[in-house]
Amino acid sequence: MLISGIHTLTLLDYPGHVACILFTAGCNFRCGYCHNPEFVLPEKIKERMSDMIPAEKIFKFLETRKGKLEGVVISGGEPTIHPGLPDFIRTIKKMGFLVKLDTNGTNPKMLKQLFDEKLLDYVAMDAKASPGRYGLLTGTKNNFSDIECSRDLILASGVAHELRTTIVKGWHDEAEIIKIAEWCHGAQKYTLQNFRPQKTLNPEWKKFSGFTSAELQHFKKIAEKFVKKVEVMG
Repeated sequence: MLISGIHTLTLLDYPGHVACILFTAGCNFRCGYCHNPEFVLPEKIKERMSDMIPAEKIFKFLETRKGKLEGVVISGGEPTIHPGLPDFIRTIKKMGFLVKLDTNGTNPKMLKQLFDEKLLDYVAMDAKASPGRYGLLTGTKNNFSDIECSRDLILASGVAHELRTTIVKGWHDEAEIIKIAEWCHGAQKYTLQNFRPQKTLNPEWKKFSGFTSAELQHFKKIAEKFVKKVEVMG
């Protein structure tokens, strides 16, 4: 496991729980709006190799947080590209922590293993765009059937979950929200995250913007036709 960063306390990223966030290095997507390029781009990761946090150091930190933290959020980058993820989570679970996974859904085989071993307590998966536009937004060729398989695994898992979309003016509009929300039908929760252009993987994306509060509420009402619980962030 390559752990490239840690936030020692969050009250927002694991709904209903006090947690920390661990960021894994590396990702198989190149989303232009990504706000964690230092966890994604190989050249950035290479520059920071000396700063990577050994798993043993993470476990020692968690020992000191027993009784203070309830959960651990594993984010990225994309955690499921790391073969050592199941072993890493097993150790965290044995320490008594809940585990939330953030994923882009491209590795359903890994996701199934984690579900089969009951290693996850919460999953948040991206629903970045409507099916036909996924490659445009992620900047990579991808097998969308893998993403659909991950969605289906999550919906059938019985594990608390949400699907979420970072929405960007110029990329997402009412028609796009309808298509994505319809694709998310059956999810426990759907979250609309407003884009913020302060830091982006591709500098060109800084010319884009997020939506106003009124526009976000309009999209929320649209999405509620397909998913019962819809939340807006930002």
